Amino acid sequence: MNKVVFSVSKAGRSESKVSGVGYIDDKNLYIPSISKKGNPYIRVFEDCIKRPITEGEYSTTYYEFHTVEFEVMNASKTDKVGIETREICVTYFIWFKLI
Repeated sequence: MNKVVFSVSKAGRSESKVSGVGYIDDKNLYIPSISKKGNPYIRVFEDCIKRPITEGEYSTTYYEFHTVEFEVMNASKTDKVGIETREICVTYFIWFKLI
């Protein structure tokens, strides 16, 4: 595993950016994160490295697909019609440099 300085930006309406020190192997980027409850965990961006990294900077776009359930309401928004399941794509822009 190689040590890297990274920056991960989430695209969309609620843009967020995380940066720090993480690790890479041949295919994945591992970064430290904290959950909403305050528990630390290791976040893995799988298969985000597309070519061998020997030195210098590297940037890529990473896509995650999540299945989300939405409540479907009628036109007056008083009664629930049902639950609809959709798959959404979350886009991350990843930059890192070996240290």
